[in-house]
Amino acid sequence: MRRPRPTEESRARAARITQALADLLPEEPLAAGPTEPGSAGERGPRGGDCPGCGEPLHPTAVRHGVEFDACGACGGIWLDAGELEALTSGLDPAPGTGAQNEADLRARVPAPVSRESDVRYRECPRCREVMNRRNFGTISGVIVDECRHHGLFLDVGELEEVEAFLRAGGRAVGEAARARATARSMPPPPPQLETSRPVANESVGASAVDVLWNLFFN
Repeated sequence: MRRPRPTEESRARAARITQALADLLPEEPLAAGPTEPGSAGERGPRGGDCPGCGEPLHPTAVRHGVEFDACGACGGIWLDAGELEALTSGLDPAPGTGAQNEADLRARVPAPVSRESDVRYRECPRCREVMNRRNFGTISGVIVDECRHHGLFLDVGELEEVEAFLRAGGRAVGEAARARATARSMPPPPPQLETSRPVANESVGASAVDVLWNLFFN
């Protein structure tokens, strides 16, 4: 995929988006201190190219201990593995107040904005491997680009759509939908086969009687 060349207009727009993100997400200090290799606090290299437009990603702001890698050109956000879960923890509604089914959920949450006319597979900014596309929460309609090793990319506006989906109770409704889909995909149990063991036992018994009869009376 050929990447667009930056222009003066795109650079000015990048500066405006970066400032808007900084204003939206107030900065918080990151927890300091060394981490052991492989620990939950270990972070990979920052930066890289934006999977959406190819412009550089930059650390922008921190919220709930999560530092965003944002693209100032298109507004996309890169989150390392586990960061989306940390960012959206606590958004589920109180028991009994969330949507009860998919119809109820659709009435509470507007449909996600369609952002592309064709399917595009994007590269992970960390390993450059092609990422998978998945429907967040099974039924949200927010299609995220995910690298199974390093994290996921959200287009501009998708983080807000994910948060609205979770606040309406979409996590529980999506899990129920996934369970139903799994049950439908399971093969039916094999039919119960009638055993011929009683018949065989009867045949053995009859043969023994015939042998004894012939022995004593013939």
